[in-house]
Amino acid sequence: MVFSIFGRKKAESKPAPGKAPVAKPRPSPAKPASPAKPAEVPQAQGEDSLDFSTYVPPAKSAPRAEAPPPVAPAAQAAVVQQDAKPPALEEAPAAAPVIPPAADELDPVIVETAIFFANGQVVQALSTLSRSVREADLGASALQAWLMLFHLYQHLDMRPEFEALAMEFVVKFERSPPSWVETAKRSDPALVTGGIGYCALSGTLSEASAPELEKLREIAERLLTVRMDCAKLQGLDAPGCRLLRETLASIRGAGREVMITGETQLLRLLEEPCQAGRLETDDALWALLLELYRMLKLKDKFEETAVNYAVTFEVSPPSWESQPSAGAERAPVEPPADSEDGALVLSGEITGAGEALAAQLQDWSAANAMLVIDMSRAKRVDFVTAGLMLNVLSKLQRSGTTIQIRGVNELIHALFLVMGIGKIARIIPRR
Repeated sequence: MVFSIFGRKKAESKPAPGKAPVAKPRPSPAKPASPAKPAEVPQAQGEDSLDFSTYVPPAKSAPRAEAPPPVAPAAQAAVVQQDAKPPALEEAPAAAPVIPPAADELDPVIVETAIFFANGQVVQALSTLSRSVREADLGASALQAWLMLFHLYQHLDMRPEFEALAMEFVVKFERSPPSWVETAKRSDPALVTGGIGYCALSGTLSEASAPELEKLREIAERLLTVRMDCAKLQGLDAPGCRLLRETLASIRGAGREVMITGETQLLRLLEEPCQAGRLETDDALWALLLELYRMLKLKDKFEETAVNYAVTFEVSPPSWESQPSAGAERAPVEPPADSEDGALVLSGEITGAGEALAAQLQDWSAANAMLVIDMSRAKRVDFVTAGLMLNVLSKLQRSGTTIQIRGVNELIHALFLVMGIGKIARIIPRR
């Protein structure tokens, strides 16, 4: 007879044969939902029992990764601060500096029109602007474009178009339009593009230009003033220059006047080869250039070129001649007019200005606490003059001079903004 060495057990602790013991449920306080845990191993009653004969292993479950131990919030925050940088310092892009809109951030249409007008290409400026005003989306530049178109109509003496535009302006902008300004001297309809007093030179100025120049002579026989447009010239040669100079001398000798438009292009084509020491340049080019300086009343340019001519060909320099009865209808700078507040008055067509204008700006600045330039009577400024004004005014501004330019029309205003003059001077447009 065999006796168990593990001792005697209570009858009620022994489960029925072939059945697994059933663990009694134990009440527990409500806890937050947590990952499922393996089933607890049933334990026989009695703390001192060592009988494992009734042990039944729990059902196998799929292996699962053990959850990492919980981390205290404070420790977790410390880890985050140690291992990762705040996104605001690492990932956020640097904020762009806040720059106020600059006055010279112009629509391309504004820039193109200003350039055309400065070059004397008034017809191209009108075509570009009038089409864009009605067809293009100009955004913030729309008002400026419309005001420039008003000034173009005024410049060309196109009053019916001006008044029609005024009606459209009121509807679009809900404000009063500019007023037509009556001028003492009205433009001659014969001198507008396509008029009976108009003649255009294009392509290369050569002997082949004889028909156009002969037409200019015939027009001058019927009219007191003729207009010669040089904006479309692309080149020139000695015979063509000789022919043009003879034509101009013939017209002026008859007491007629020649209005030159697009003169910047013609001067550029002549000034490039007419440099000191250029012996290969034909004398006809020098002669035509000096003649144009006389007609346009550019005395400083004339004297400088005359000296270069004399040095190059070792001859006496040509002398300046004034023609009170004939000439071109423009001067770079009119004599300063008296103004109540001591402003320097610039008026008319301001083209090809040289050292005379630079000296006036410097002298006016030295004699006044603030340099005020009155351009309420100025019609047009070309790139040569605008560039000169930029250089002189920049030096004055750096020396502490306060500069104000008032009364400019919208076309000159746009040119000054394109050139950068608006950054060194306060510009007050004409109203």
